[in-house]
Amino acid sequence: MAKVNVCGIKFDNLNMDEAIRRVLRDDCEAQIVVTPNALIAEACASNPEYRRLVNSASLVLPDGAGILSAAKRQGTPLRERVAGIDFGERLLAEAARRGDRVFLLGGRDGVAPAAAENLKAKYRGLCICGCFWGYFDRYGEENRRLLGIINACKPSILLVCFGFPIQEQWIRENIGFLPSVRIAAGLGGSLDVWAGRVKRAPAAVRAVRMEWAWRMMKDPRRVRQLPALFRFRAISKKAAETDGKSHMESPVS
Repeated sequence: MAKVNVCGIKFDNLNMDEAIRRVLRDDCEAQIVVTPNALIAEACASNPEYRRLVNSASLVLPDGAGILSAAKRQGTPLRERVAGIDFGERLLAEAARRGDRVFLLGGRDGVAPAAAENLKAKYRGLCICGCFWGYFDRYGEENRRLLGIINACKPSILLVCFGFPIQEQWIRENIGFLPSVRIAAGLGGSLDVWAGRVKRAPAAVRAVRMEWAWRMMKDPRRVRQLPALFRFRAISKKAAETDGKSHMESPVS
C-alpha cells in the first residue's frame, strides 16, 4: 500500500479495518502506532527530529480533518480519518475478543484507573492488567520502576497518553525494554475521555469534520492553537501548489 506524504509525514493510506488488521498481525515485531493531526504535522514541518520520530513508527494514521483536506488538495487523498481515540477503542474491542492484556499509561492521578473501569464495563472480558499515571520522572529511577511494573504485568498492548511528542519519544526510548509488548500506541488525551473527565464532540459534529471547532468552543484555551492551524494550512497549500503528485510515495512492503 502506498504512503501519502503530507508536510513531510508519511501517512499509511488505510481505513480503520485495515489499520487494525495490520497492527494485529502475528508475524510482526513490536508495532508502534502514531496518529498525527494538523497540529502535530505543523510541528513536524519545522522540526526534522519530530518528523523522524513520527516517520519511524510502524503505523502512521491520519487523525483530523486538516490532514485529510491537505492530502486531497495535493491530489493524493487519504481514504479515511483514523482518529487515535477511535483506533484505540477498536483495538480494545479486539483485545477483549482475543484475550490480550492491556496496560494504560498516562493522565493525572486517578485518571487511568477510572478509564480502566469504564473500559472494562464497556468491553466485556477486557483484561486491563495495569495502570500508571503520566506525571513521573521519565529519565530516572521512577521510569525504571515503571518498566518493572509493566514487565510484571506482561501486557501485549500498551496505550501511552502523554501528548505529542513526549509519548512518541517515551515509546521509542523504552519499547526495547518491554519484551511482552507487541503494540504500543500514542493516543494523546484518550484516557481523559475514557475516564469521563473530558467529553468528546457528538457524533454528528465529528461526521462533518468540525470536532476541532467544538473543542475550541468547549475549551477557549484551545484558541491558542489557531495560529499553528493557519500555518499548517499555508504550508500544505504551498506544497500542493508546488507539485501535489510528488507526494505519493512508492509502495512499501
